[in-house]
Amino acid sequence: MKFSFGKGKIKNFINNSVLKKKDSLIGLPVLFTLSGFSSIRNAFKPEIINKIAVLKINSIRDVVFTKNAVKALKKAYPNATITYFAGEENFHMASELDGVSNTVRLFINDLSKSIKIVKNAGHYDLWIDFGVWSRFEAIMTQSAKASYKIGFKTEGEHRHFAYDKVVEYSFDSHYTKNLNFLLFSIGVRTDDIKEEPQERLDILRQVVIDIFADNADQNNRKWSHNNWKTIVDYINKQGYRVILIGGKKDIEESETFNELAGSKADIDFLVGRLDFAETVKLYKQSALMIAGDTASLHIAAYYNMPVIALYGPTEKSKYGPIGNNVYVVSSTGCSGCQALYGDEKCSMDVPDCMESISPNTVIDCINTALGVNVEEK
Repeated sequence: MKFSFGKGKIKNFINNSVLKKKDSLIGLPVLFTLSGFSSIRNAFKPEIINKIAVLKINSIRDVVFTKNAVKALKKAYPNATITYFAGEENFHMASELDGVSNTVRLFINDLSKSIKIVKNAGHYDLWIDFGVWSRFEAIMTQSAKASYKIGFKTEGEHRHFAYDKVVEYSFDSHYTKNLNFLLFSIGVRTDDIKEEPQERLDILRQVVIDIFADNADQNNRKWSHNNWKTIVDYINKQGYRVILIGGKKDIEESETFNELAGSKADIDFLVGRLDFAETVKLYKQSALMIAGDTASLHIAAYYNMPVIALYGPTEKSKYGPIGNNVYVVSSTGCSGCQALYGDEKCSMDVPDCMESISPNTVIDCINTALGVNVEEK
């Protein structure tokens, strides 16, 4: 594999588990090269900050997690503009965050193009890399024109050369707490940021479910179709329609589930049919969302929608959804194997983390979220 710096493109630079391999093989040498040829910058935070850039190029979930950090920055620097550099996947979500002045789209499959975009974006007083493991993000930070750059030092990743100030990433804390530590290092407090609920529309008698995984590497976050059928049947009995969502990649699987659910099930299949704006509208007018650790779950939580999160291989203490109407149902068996990088392989022949979640436990949460009076049933 060859890399010609400044020429051509690195196609498929980031693609699930392949992402990590290429990030290691290509990203680290490029980062070292950029660090070696970069000029020495002022290592002190400017007294006046008018332009702030924040960076998170992958994971919609993680962008949602940055919402209070962005609010805290805006509160600390009310006259500053905040530009969010995001990837193709999470660009729309980044654009929704309160406090963001504008959003710049980077292309994680095209390293050279993204470097040019960052270099041509102008000068920033403060640049904050919210990334934890990706050297792509560190390369973007190193390429940026900024007076002061901060980011995480993650054990074993060797990506912290791009920053003027680093903060050790804690694997024992939720990602949002790590963001709090990062901002506190420059005197920005997040503990006084109040949750301001997003506007809800007239709520219809419908429940949204996402039975899929965001990508093939996360299939062990999926619950069985039989369990989902039990949930669909129960929701219908309460007089609610079920809305099934997912991406275009999930259409074939949704057809399989449709056959299992049967013709009597009241389900609206919207898999692969909604854009971001349509999805947001759906969330704002639905009574409840049920899903595993997926992007759709965290977007719904952001829009103040009651959510039931099914957590198996990922730990709620580190990656659980944040919001005022969140119910997390955790595995009662083996759990927590899918940590920071998301592609750790299960050592069990038949993973039981998701299947140990009982439909009855989920039904109890549904009753609470929807206000179902069990005694009257």
